[in-house]
Amino acid sequence: MDLKPVGLFAEMSGGDLKKLGKQMREVRHPRGAKPVLRGKDGVGFMVILEGQAEVSTVDGRHRLLGPGDHFGEMALLDQQGRSADITVRTDMVAAAIPEWEFKEFLSNHPEVAYRLLQTLSRRLREAEEARENR
Repeated sequence: MDLKPVGLFAEMSGGDLKKLGKQMREVRHPRGAKPVLRGKDGVGFMVILEGQAEVSTVDGRHRLLGPGDHFGEMALLDQQGRSADITVRTDMVAAAIPEWEFKEFLSNHPEVAYRLLQTLSRRLREAEEARENR
């Protein structure tokens, strides 16, 4: 499983990327599938390898995700239900890792945890700006 193009993992060594790839499993979702439903428990963290999916938030915002984008981290970090719906727009292949393995991975790779914090901060800022522009 090639994780090199995933920006979140940009600072990882080739050996660590290979190890992470072995921990992840490939999952396929057909167009129209809803692998994530707002409020439901999550089972892991996913990175899109092929295809596209759309995120729909409770406040009506929509965002298109493609290869290299990821989802599922918020529910794993705060132990709450999923914060958005994900609808697959084109047949999608993703790499998935269960919650406990992802948390262990983050504790061993603080550089990835930091990049994840940057992503979450950016998303929070975008949500705040969207509310202000209403």
